[in-house]
Amino acid sequence: MEYLRQRFVEELNDEGLVNVRTFEWPPADVLQTMAPHDYEAHFLDWAAIQKQNAKDRAREFLERFNCLDRFNRLHTQLERQSVIPFVGAGLSRPTGFPLWGKFLDALTADYPAIAGKVRAHLAGYRYEEAAQLVLDRMGSDVFAEAVQNAFGSRIKTLKGPVQLLPLIFRRGCLTTNFDYVLNRVYEASDCRFKGEFAGTRLNEAPRRLADEPHCLLRLHGEADSSQGRVLTGGEYTACYGDGGNYRDIFKLLIANTSLLFLGCSLSVDRTVDALREIKRAAVVETPRHYAFLPLSEGMDRVVRRNELGQADIHPIWYPPEDHDQAIEDLLISLMEGGFHD
Repeated sequence: MEYLRQRFVEELNDEGLVNVRTFEWPPADVLQTMAPHDYEAHFLDWAAIQKQNAKDRAREFLERFNCLDRFNRLHTQLERQSVIPFVGAGLSRPTGFPLWGKFLDALTADYPAIAGKVRAHLAGYRYEEAAQLVLDRMGSDVFAEAVQNAFGSRIKTLKGPVQLLPLIFRRGCLTTNFDYVLNRVYEASDCRFKGEFAGTRLNEAPRRLADEPHCLLRLHGEADSSQGRVLTGGEYTACYGDGGNYRDIFKLLIANTSLLFLGCSLSVDRTVDALREIKRAAVVETPRHYAFLPLSEGMDRVVRRNELGQADIHPIWYPPEDHDQAIEDLLISLMEGGFHD
């Protein structure tokens, strides 16, 4: 597994360079060249320990937060190929892409007159309003250039648990991210998406997925094109409002499929609203959805549980101290068979 192999190499190289007179080599290169069989055996032993440690950590906090049975149910559904990941900005952050709030706040550097209002919106989780305010002040062309500059880079080094997704999910992905991390992750794992849908092409997705299920659905568009982009208040209303088509698309996509939300805060979220409306209007039971979410200090767990439950989203809580490690532990536990013992 290349994700763990990369970590193994980094750990070996942390021991310092190997010096012979005026020459220097990374320890991983020396071991692999001089003793390739020992190198591979050492890596396999190390990887097995890392996987077991991940499962031990995950079991501990799943039991502590009373989520172990829910996690095992998710794993059972995953084995039946009835789960698709819904990937948010949190999984692109380790690779170096900004979260929405940080991105919008940074744009006010050239427009200090609106900085206070933008930050007030962000503090109240009113991201649509903040984006609309920035767009109105900057103009659409300048705003599009800023989006492409921030999220269009394809040369960053992939980092974080997002690299585990191709090892677990082979039925495609949904994302609200503008960046191209998912494309690169799946390409690196020789599991390239068979199709990609964004903007007006989302209307084609439900039918195409029946024939070619391994596709990427960009619900809010992409960095390199403003076509079909959903970030500002006006754009959200056009897609999720009464005249929009997103609720119908969701309804078709989840007919027999559960979503697993990863890297999504789900605080003030149009997707949650759409799922809530679908559940409320359904005449038959809708699929249950799941979300890996931090159990933050001071959170009213009862209120949060009920809010998500109205959309049939069921949280799998993890400790907030190290988001990336906790998500990695949960993904490795899914990959390694869950906890059906």
